[in-house]
Amino acid sequence: MKVLPLLFGLVLSLYAVITPIKVIKTDALISDMVVSDGKIYTATDGKGINIFDTGSFKKLEPIHIPDIKMDGEKSTSPKIYSVDHYKTATVLVSESGNTFRDVYLVRDGKTRKIIDNSRGLLIKKARFLDLDHLLFGLSGDTIVLMDISKNTLVYQVQAGGGTFRDMVLSPSKSLVAVADEGGEITMINTKSGSKVKTLRGINVDSINHIDYKQNTIISAGQDRRVGIYHAGKSYFIETDFFVYAVGLSPSASRAVYTDGMDNELQVIDTADGAKIARLQGGEVILDTLIFLDEHQLIGSGEDNKIYYWRIP
Repeated sequence: MKVLPLLFGLVLSLYAVITPIKVIKTDALISDMVVSDGKIYTATDGKGINIFDTGSFKKLEPIHIPDIKMDGEKSTSPKIYSVDHYKTATVLVSESGNTFRDVYLVRDGKTRKIIDNSRGLLIKKARFLDLDHLLFGLSGDTIVLMDISKNTLVYQVQAGGGTFRDMVLSPSKSLVAVADEGGEITMINTKSGSKVKTLRGINVDSINHIDYKQNTIISAGQDRRVGIYHAGKSYFIETDFFVYAVGLSPSASRAVYTDGMDNELQVIDTADGAKIARLQGGEVILDTLIFLDEHQLIGSGEDNKIYYWRIP
């Protein structure tokens, strides 16, 4: 008779709610976050780039860029919309005091502006292909490749027919997956700018966020669907609320997505969608979710906190 209570307790422990082990505070609201070379880079609203060590979560030396003037007012520190880091370089997309955006490159301790608002580019996201090339996602669903050393735009390609929502590079960086408000994901060859294929049929409304690991893509849909695109099998999970963010573990065997109105997260096995764990603790809707490894997860939303969970 002692077996039943033991089994019941085991089931409860498997699906127990997991709360953050740690909450790390940044200097201002977070607008973008990436992990590279053992560091967390957070783009903030007016306080530059806050950087943290992924092991100790110790705050490191931040990155700041020059102040700007907004509508003739006094100088102010600009909002950073996007950040990425690759080897010895960091790229920042910032407000310029104009409609269009500035782009700064920080390399070997030196900061320089490589694009200003006179280029007329409303850049939403920037990602490194290598130390000499940057990929930009523009508001109008255009993907742009820039040669940094030559200061030229190599190509501009229209990904879809809607508004840009998100983009993510394949692990090899040979492809970029681009999501828009039409519910489709366009795959583009990063070297040539040619469209390879379009993933459709899972999301029927705007895709808020995507991730790409191994041969798997996951999508967060405004249609309340989480899309899982495998090479051999694709499927979706119905949720009860808009899905704002998703993430894949390094092996792509696990996934996480925002689930419901209470800022909760669901962790699943991507092979069949089986539930692994439920996470709580975020005070706002999280829009960025990053696995540090198969069992460690960080997340951020539009506040000044990074949440850290450990998953069994």
